[in-house]
Amino acid sequence: MSKRRLFLCGIALIAVAGGIFGGYHMVQSKEKTEPQVIRIGITMYNQYDPFTEEIRHNIEDYLALYGTENDIEVDSTVVYSGKNQLVQNDQVIDFIEKNYDVICVNLVDRTDPSVIIEAAKSADVPIIFFNRELVEDDLKRFNKLYYVGARPEDSGQMQGQIVIDELNERFDEIDVNGDGIIQYVLLEGEAGHQDAILRSRVSVETIKSAGYEMEMLGDEIANWDRKQAQTKMTSLLAGYPRQIELVLANDDNMAIGALDALTEFGVQTYPLIVGVNGQEETIEAVKEGLIAGTVYNNAKKKGEIIAHISYSLAVDGHIPSDIELENNKYYYVPYEIITRENAENYDTD
Repeated sequence: MSKRRLFLCGIALIAVAGGIFGGYHMVQSKEKTEPQVIRIGITMYNQYDPFTEEIRHNIEDYLALYGTENDIEVDSTVVYSGKNQLVQNDQVIDFIEKNYDVICVNLVDRTDPSVIIEAAKSADVPIIFFNRELVEDDLKRFNKLYYVGARPEDSGQMQGQIVIDELNERFDEIDVNGDGIIQYVLLEGEAGHQDAILRSRVSVETIKSAGYEMEMLGDEIANWDRKQAQTKMTSLLAGYPRQIELVLANDDNMAIGALDALTEFGVQTYPLIVGVNGQEETIEAVKEGLIAGTVYNNAKKKGEIIAHISYSLAVDGHIPSDIELENNKYYYVPYEIITRENAENYDTD
């Protein structure tokens, strides 16, 4: 081969090598300058529940904060299933098909998560269920399933304690008919819902265990809804216009609905009312003495924990080191009692 041809071959090899390594350098530089992007899907059982909406807002706010602090772009997408489990199943599958890193699920039907679990397991995508606790055996079906919520039996016990404290202080005033028995009604959240079942049972058992005799005048399902609670309470008042001495509501929406009914009905003496969640309007009613108390369900903390776990799983595939899960699956946020004595301590702004 001539010297000229050897020279030209050498030039060509240098050009090719330069292109390869120059291109590699450009890719490396590009990776360093482009921010990492993570995608987190959130599906909610219903868009009209003030409490779950508060959790959702906090999830998004904390995800944005974590992304800003670490120069990572967080794409969080929220969808609503309209209380339809089939719709929610499709939403989760759509998130998976679009390569979302983590999916947060506020279940429609806690007894029917199979489609979601199998889809997540097949695609190896973590799922964080929240505020509607699924059956324990279902949560064990895939090692990347988690639950963030609160223990419903604790809220029932705290509701009962609020009532006990009131009865200890002013039993004769609450026992309007003077028969030594507390006549009460239950406003339950949802048929078959774990929180509704346990909250109702434990609250009554707690009061009875303190030595107070109780008589149930009505047990109505109001689906965590203020208007439904108002309607159900109005019907109960039509049958028992002066006999109801206690209203045990599974959440604050229904406690306020009961208060609406009592106000509209024009009762002279309000029964004892207790709720759960610690929503702004309820706390104000507690301050005014219209509602005896509520059990604070910390939506901000729940949102923070869900966001923290989601973010960490999306970025590096691990539960955060500062999050301690029970049985590697559960995170329970503690409840707190709110009464007139401490209501000022809870910021409702």
